[in-house]
This record gives sequence, structure tokens and C-alpha cells, in this order.
Amino acid sequence: MMELFNNLNMERAYEIALKIPEMDEIEISALLTALELKGYTPEVIAGFCRAVLDRINLDLGEVFDTCGTGGDFANTINASTAVAIATSIFAPVAKHGNRAVSSKSGSADVLEKLGIKIDCNANEAKKMIQETNFVFLYAPLYHKSFAKVSKVRKKLKMKTIFNILGPLVNPANPKKQIVGVSSEKDLYKVAEAMVLINRRGIVVYGSGIDEVNPNGETVVLLVKKEVEKIKLSPEDFGLKKSRIIPCSSSEESAFRVRAVLSGKGTEEDTNFIAINFATALLALGYEDLKENVEIFFENVENQNFIRKLEEIVCASKSL
Repeated sequence: MMELFNNLNMERAYEIALKIPEMDEIEISALLTALELKGYTPEVIAGFCRAVLDRINLDLGEVFDTCGTGGDFANTINASTAVAIATSIFAPVAKHGNRAVSSKSGSADVLEKLGIKIDCNANEAKKMIQETNFVFLYAPLYHKSFAKVSKVRKKLKMKTIFNILGPLVNPANPKKQIVGVSSEKDLYKVAEAMVLINRRGIVVYGSGIDEVNPNGETVVLLVKKEVEKIKLSPEDFGLKKSRIIPCSSSEESAFRVRAVLSGKGTEEDTNFIAINFATALLALGYEDLKENVEIFFENVENQNFIRKLEEIVCASKSL
């Protein structure tokens, strides 16, 4: 198996990944384990990504996504999911995600607790985007051909290339996105893979979490035709450092997210979501981070975010 991966380029990785749905669980397990032992380049990630996306046909127009790789075991509230809802005021958002794997609450879990339908089919997804500028795309529903991979990953109980692929295989193939990674060594792999699949946006690593960190430094890669590295601290957003309050369940996360969006959240939760929202706007071309934070607080004060949430909940219930 190891010999198979010598000089593995994007085209060869694409061919291997296309065959995965026809493999049995033992073959998939051997493949994923060998890849971890060998290591994988941005070219390999891009090849796998294209193979996964080539099995999906979902056209929602030009959309944005906020998705992390997970795996940081930090048990934070679902900041990127809250940001996806808030950002849909400014751009169409197709939020890709799943239930919790390494955290107390996955994006699907918290959205379900907020009252939003998580298993929209293609027609429902188009309707949601048209009516609300937001839809959630539940990964297992759109990646059925790779269902065996999910079973194998649960049995292996280790990180695989599919942890990295998660944010990159959004069925709607967003033109721009913000991706959080849980390990600094994955920053450039993900960013350079994004370039190879013609994505633009931002990759972040927040000192131990796959979000922008409100209590420390965040390494940010700006992904355009090339990759540019910057470092951000809360002060760059015009905010003081604030601690991250752990979250114990999807119910708690939903409660705290709703509180922030309605202007009733704690300072810590509000700052956490605010700086991640500001960075998402940066990925969309809003270049002044302090101004982006002001935009966040203005929309909280004007109740625009909580109205947007209620609009999404209402539309999803009427599907």
C-alpha cells in the first residue's frame, strides 16, 4: 500500500479517491492509515476533494461557507455556525457540516436545537437560499457514496485526510469560504489546496482552536491566487482579550448563540462571535476589521441578526 503513494500527485490522488466508494471497509482502512503514515500534500487533498465533489451536482449559485475541520476538543460554542447565520445578511451562505464528532455540539446539532431543518434536499436547499440567503447542507445526506468511509473513521478513532476534507467538500462548491483548522501544521496544506481547487478566502488557526481566538493570537492565511500569512490578536479588532467559556451541550450552545444574536449574550460569547464574524467579512472583501466589528454590534443592536435567525427557522419549518 505504501508503494502506491510514492510520488502521489493531484491526478493520481483523484483517481484513487474516485474508487473509494467501491472499496470494502478493510481496503478503506488500509488506504486511510497508509495516507496518515505517508503524509499528504495540498495536491493530494485537492485531488481527493475534486473526486468527492465530482459525485455531487448541486448548483446554488455563488455562495459562502464558514466551516472548521473540528478536532480541537475545545468544547466551544458553535461560533462559526452563528457567524454563518449572521453573514447571510451580507452574502448567500451554504453552511456545510455534520453532527458532533470531537466536540459537545456540531453545527448540525446546534442548528437543529435552534429550530432549523438540517436535512434539506437539493430542491429545499435552493428554496432556502432564494428565500433567506441561508441553507444548511448536512454532510451525510450529500456524501452518501462515501458512507463507508464514515464507518471506518469511527472504528479507526484517529485523524484522517477526511478531517481536512470536510470544509473543502461543501456540495455547493462555494467560491469563497473561511476555514478553521485545529492544527497549525494544516494551515498551509488547506490554504494551498484551496488555491488548487480555485477557492478563495481565509484559513485560521487560533492558538489551539479552529476559530479566531478572542483570548490570544490567531494565525491567518489569506487565500487569493497566492497565500499571504498574517497574525491577529483581539486588539486588531478593537477588542480586549476575553476568555472562552466552555460549552457542555448543543442545547447550551443554541441558547448562548441565540442570546448573542439577540443582544443578550455574555461579553465573552459576544466577543468570540464578533471577531469571527469580522474575519468572515474580511474573507468577503470587507477589509477593515474594526469596522467589521462595529457592523456586528450595530446589527445586534438593531435586532437584525435575531430577525434573520427567526426568518431562517420559519422558512425551514414551511418546507
